[in-house]
Amino acid sequence: MAFLASFAASARNVVFLNNPSPQDVKDVGHYLVSSTGKPFFSDLVLFAANINGSKPNAPVLYYNSEMSAILKDNIDIVRELQQKGIKVQISYLGNHQNAGWSCNMSASAATKLGNAMVAEVVKYDLNGISVDDEYSSCSGNATAFYNVLKAIRANPYFSGKTLSKALWSDSQYFSSPTNAATQLTEGYEMTYGGSVSYLTPYVGYGMLKSNLFLGISPQFSSASQAGTISASVASNGYQGVMIWAPNAFLNTTTAAAYYTQIVKAQVGSTESVTYVP
Repeated sequence: MAFLASFAASARNVVFLNNPSPQDVKDVGHYLVSSTGKPFFSDLVLFAANINGSKPNAPVLYYNSEMSAILKDNIDIVRELQQKGIKVQISYLGNHQNAGWSCNMSASAATKLGNAMVAEVVKYDLNGISVDDEYSSCSGNATAFYNVLKAIRANPYFSGKTLSKALWSDSQYFSSPTNAATQLTEGYEMTYGGSVSYLTPYVGYGMLKSNLFLGISPQFSSASQAGTISASVASNGYQGVMIWAPNAFLNTTTAAAYYTQIVKAQVGSTESVTYVP
């Protein structure tokens, strides 16, 4: 029990919402841990804004209707979460075009892209940027990828904010002299295989266990399985779990039951999560 109490004091859980409605975002702040009354989630990642463009050296940041509805029309719901202590990140994702995180761009273009992302985070007063290097028609350039991350971290307006990455099949970005581990502050492993072994390589690359989270998807893992996975994450000393797109698979009742199994594994069998409107 001493270990669980110690883990409970430091455990954090992240939620990705896929193209969420304003109500989905608001709901994140209403899942409370019974014993403390505090939010179950420490962080929300809004998934996703996009990196558009026909030329790698001229990327453009783009917000779909769902992201626009939150950031431009309902930013107050983000503020409500932040007031509850929940950090809110924006994820940037490729968009089946010739631009993206790891396209073959010049150093100056990479710096410009990183600074443009930071400007957006400052504009909307968000807590960080989450990297999702997918769905670009160009990809795989480790130097360009590293240069974008480095520009973000070097920007003084990004000081104290989170730079996270969706982790899977990306070993090419974690070797010297362009080791992404030196720039990232957190990582969320997204294989959804249920094993902490997927996190092990990132420790080898130089990331701390306290900065790593194992992804769980309600699409692939039942509530009881989520509890078992969370117990393994805790016992192996990792920071917590990341829940992928519960807004697509769970309602508020089934979500509270799902999160209860996770918090039982993290804190103890008498713990629970409730949805409090």
